[in-house]
Amino acid sequence: MKRLFIYIFVMAFAVSARAAEPESTAWDHFAWGAEIGGAIDMSSNDMSTLDIGAYFGYKNSFIDIAGIGTGINVMVNNSSRAFPVYGIFRSSFRSRPSFCFADLRAGCVFNEIGNKANQVRLFLSPGVGFNLACGDSFKSYIILSYVYNGMRCDGENTEYRNVRGLDMACVRIGITF
Repeated sequence: MKRLFIYIFVMAFAVSARAAEPESTAWDHFAWGAEIGGAIDMSSNDMSTLDIGAYFGYKNSFIDIAGIGTGINVMVNNSSRAFPVYGIFRSSFRSRPSFCFADLRAGCVFNEIGNKANQVRLFLSPGVGFNLACGDSFKSYIILSYVYNGMRCDGENTEYRNVRGLDMACVRIGITF
């Protein structure tokens, strides 16, 4: 009888503790964001860019975002454009809020070189980010990253025939909801 009383007491306590926890919905794990930035072409091909992007995906206490994103990268000194489509993973690798986080993007980029050549190539962008402001429903941040765009111009366009991939240093500022 004593064991039955202890069992009922433990079950009642567990049920009341469970009822006190806020219920999580699927929307609590949905994240989306937008960012603007720029990249400097370190491979000296005159392809520095102004960038705008957006993404969405899954979040929890450990993962800031795991999802997909896209962007528009407009070259400043010529009429070339790049449209990256990538998978994104961002985390501070801690379950508590952190000032610093890692950002990894990998996918493909649709390049429009000049107004003549179109191609699909590899896109990689590992980076490190810093949270600027955090609220209950948002985080603003700045990311410093390396960008590799596999652009090749082997005779497709005589003006850019020496381009053998773009190596860029990139700065992005954005917000995640």
